[in-house]
Amino acid sequence: MYDIRRAFCLLFLIFSLDKVDLLENGLARTPPMGWMSWGYYMCGVKCEDGEDKCLNEQLVLSVADSFYKDGYQEAGFEYIIIDDCWSEKHRDRNGRLVADRKRFPRGMKFIADYIHARGLKFGMYTNVANITCMRYPGSLSHMELDAKTFAEWGVDYLKVDGCFVSENILNEAYIKLGKYLKKTGRPMVYSCSWPYYIQYIHQQQPDYEEIARYCNLWRNYHDVQTSWDAVANIVRHYRSHYYELAPVHGPGHWNDPDMLIFGTGVLTHSQCRVQLTVFVMMSAPLLLSCDMKKITPYEKSLLQNLDLMAIAQDPLGIMAEPHHVTDCTLWIKPHLPRKGDQFPSYSLAVMNLDSDASHVSFRLNTYNLNATDGYTILDVFSGKFIRNVTYDDKIEVTVPGFDVILYTLYPL
Repeated sequence: MYDIRRAFCLLFLIFSLDKVDLLENGLARTPPMGWMSWGYYMCGVKCEDGEDKCLNEQLVLSVADSFYKDGYQEAGFEYIIIDDCWSEKHRDRNGRLVADRKRFPRGMKFIADYIHARGLKFGMYTNVANITCMRYPGSLSHMELDAKTFAEWGVDYLKVDGCFVSENILNEAYIKLGKYLKKTGRPMVYSCSWPYYIQYIHQQQPDYEEIARYCNLWRNYHDVQTSWDAVANIVRHYRSHYYELAPVHGPGHWNDPDMLIFGTGVLTHSQCRVQLTVFVMMSAPLLLSCDMKKITPYEKSLLQNLDLMAIAQDPLGIMAEPHHVTDCTLWIKPHLPRKGDQFPSYSLAVMNLDSDASHVSFRLNTYNLNATDGYTILDVFSGKFIRNVTYDDKIEVTVPGFDVILYTLYPL
């Protein structure tokens, strides 16, 4: 049996690689989890006036301390990523990037060492033009030098934006920079904004198979804003584009719906559940962007719900398929553990984006959940097993407005 299974896996790998020649740098085998500065702090450079949103060394080290001391690291959060506006406005006499001397007085290598000493990982930002989106030095004319610089500083994750360049440069520069990063010999997760700019700036259809050859993850929709409407629009986008995006999504190669807006005070408890659940079910990156001290106890309980994070970090990395049921969306995601070789576990999320409650009923066998001995159901938010069901049993739930019910079904 082992030899047969091994041969089957080898054949599957061969045919898969024939279809999409994916980048395989061994990184991001599960979706990255961490914190990124942009969504909340943006270009926070006015620190001398006691600005609340100051992007500086103290902030970044405080996030590392929070991950290390407050339980986030144990839940899987590990990347701490500095976005745009981190550098001086000009390179040094040797053409090298320089961290802002006032806001980052000890430089990026010091920050990387501080983060690494706590078992965490460090991320940074650049752009494929000669300037970044906020008009700091970009990498177009210095790709090899910048790749070496990031490697020397100890960068583990690089977010690369695509402002201010033509479609042709986008299609060439992301490939070229990725090759220089690989040439350094330092493993760096490669996060691209390539498809977003192709589709929404240059009005062309992204070639996702090409993008997946070179990037570990990619932004392909608008930046999240700190509002429920922005979150709902992101959810609707990925729901409607599932069949386009799912084929190139999986270990090492992720669709990135942007940051979680926890800790910003704009989401109700139920809206927090919706955003996090959809991202978890999509096998999407989970990147916070907030003042970590402003995360509420309830938000923290969700982020550190290990049953929820197990779905997010499942090694199969399957993007949940959405189905229309009554006025709701039923997201279905197979994942480990399996019973034998045949029956995976499943998570089912019944999501309601309307303000009115909705009653939903469905049978498991309608969606090919057919474990012969049935399933036991875990309510992921409460952590309680609620009952056992057979594959032809009807499941009935009432979902409040702007809310979601999330069950994991383990085969018996």
